[in-house]
Amino acid sequence: MKILLSVPGHLKTVPMNEYVYQTLQTMGFEVRLFNFGAHDLRAKLLKKLSRNRYYHHMNRQVQKIADEFNPDVFLTIFGFDHDRTLIEYLRNRNIITVCWWLNDPFQLRRSLEKASFYDYYFTNAEGSVDEYRRQGIRNAHFLPVGAYPPVHRVLPDRARQHDICFAGDWGPGREEVLTALARDFRLSIWGPWKKHLDRRSLLQKCIVRDGFFTPEEMVVMFNRSRIVLNLHSWFGKYHFGINPRLFEANGCGAFQLCDFKDEIPRLYEPGIEIALYTSIDDLRSKLSYYLGADNERTEIALRGWRKTIEKHTYTNRLQEMFYNIKLKI
Repeated sequence: MKILLSVPGHLKTVPMNEYVYQTLQTMGFEVRLFNFGAHDLRAKLLKKLSRNRYYHHMNRQVQKIADEFNPDVFLTIFGFDHDRTLIEYLRNRNIITVCWWLNDPFQLRRSLEKASFYDYYFTNAEGSVDEYRRQGIRNAHFLPVGAYPPVHRVLPDRARQHDICFAGDWGPGREEVLTALARDFRLSIWGPWKKHLDRRSLLQKCIVRDGFFTPEEMVVMFNRSRIVLNLHSWFGKYHFGINPRLFEANGCGAFQLCDFKDEIPRLYEPGIEIALYTSIDDLRSKLSYYLGADNERTEIALRGWRKTIEKHTYTNRLQEMFYNIKLKI
């Protein structure tokens, strides 16, 4: 089976582009990759002159590849770079069109603008599926991402250098939560934060790495931290939708303390394979408890890792995707 995979390579924080591509190849598919972030000279000039002309050019490049490669499936990550004309062209050629959208629930409105283009639509938020279907997108399905075991793994050197590790982008909600913790806990923050913080912020001293980090650097952080704190950017706003860190941290064998989302108890058993919190006060209490519970942390982390390797890899996710689009693999 042939798959044409289109990825938003211009997004620095979307490593799943490579994970999906490599997993599809490992599963035995013939895959052609189109990277929307790879620009030839003409594309670079068009992008400077006119974004509309640039997008038209890039979508026509996808069309040319489809004509030459003749795929059975067109799969795009996020999909916001592609226009209706391209997707209709592919569908008219009997190519199954699939989008895997990963920014729900906080960008649901943006997603709904293009979701109807595709034959099948997958979202990282189970709580968004009903809204898609109310809007007429009948083939909308919940499909979170996962861990990629060649990258997200347990390392030989697990010397604990950090009490509490947070790795991710800045956001006002995240700043509020971490500031509330900074007086009482030793936090280690990786991510592009400094430019957003007041110079007197308590979090200034917590930043270990300011700026973007590689997946490999993140794996080292997680392996060397007693607690990996997962704080969804929509904490306090939406009670559903899950981010990649959920699986990446557990895939590294880390002990993870994550804000509660409706989907999580069906993926990991709370208190057994992951620890969850529901408020800042609850987070404070559980940080204090688990920092002093070395054996319990280790046991929870081990069980979370085993569940991830068995049930929550990109291979698992793509198998589920193809089952839902009724493809035999």
